[in-house]
Amino acid sequence: MKYAVIDVGSNSVRLMISEELRTLYKKINTTRLATGLALSGRLNQDRMLATAIAIEEYVEEAKAEKCDDIFVFATEAVRSASNKDEFIKMLSDKGIYIDVIASQDEARLGFEGAYTDGICCVLDIGGGSAELAVGDNNSLSYAKSLPIGLVRIYDNCKENLEAIDEYVASMIREYGKLPKFDNLLAIGGTATTFVAIKEKMKIYNPHVVDGYVLTKEVVDELTAQIHAMDTQERLLLAGLEPKRADVIVGGGKLLSAIMSMLGRNSLIVRESDNQEGYLKLKIKD
Repeated sequence: MKYAVIDVGSNSVRLMISEELRTLYKKINTTRLATGLALSGRLNQDRMLATAIAIEEYVEEAKAEKCDDIFVFATEAVRSASNKDEFIKMLSDKGIYIDVIASQDEARLGFEGAYTDGICCVLDIGGGSAELAVGDNNSLSYAKSLPIGLVRIYDNCKENLEAIDEYVASMIREYGKLPKFDNLLAIGGTATTFVAIKEKMKIYNPHVVDGYVLTKEVVDELTAQIHAMDTQERLLLAGLEPKRADVIVGGGKLLSAIMSMLGRNSLIVRESDNQEGYLKLKIKD
């Protein structure tokens, strides 16, 4: 069986093509669906249209790949928007059904995709939300999603470091006390971007990223360096996707703050994420 899984996130739309549970390739299109959502509570019309077009293109690619099943799921941006029905209808009019993931289930998807062994804590920072999940190969002992991510931070704080620190601190305290765990794993574009920048990747290499040990010191150093750069300098920075250039500072501050909260100076970055997790759960069903 061949599958396509399309993840409609707050910052990007991503396509994964798999043969059974073996990922063949992934693609990403940054459409910034959540732009302005933190301030208005609504999805922007232009961003909805751009995102719908990206989804439709990926559906067509999946059909060209002769996928037996095509799954499309959405997370925080669609879930929390007051006009989400308008976006869902925009897709259903094109014959595309979208599964809107509940907040209590989102952390589980990332955990299912990223889990390695022992008791793991999986951190997933997205454009509109951030999830933490703790568990082993049998069950989860903790899972929580909070409405904070790169795009929300940028909408609320731009690149004012003091405002970012205050906003992030006020939000992540809602995680409360987590169970003890052995390994801290990170998925999502923030963590993978910092690896790509650290390794000066002109062409993204998932094989280098997967399993990479990323330290808090590196995250803090790179965040400070990027903050000091102007737009043109950022566009020339190897490893930094141009469409992330304005939001990555907030992502770095959030990543660093959560690591501090968890008492960890390093984490392991994983390429296998909520797309793999979604497919695993679908195949199980």
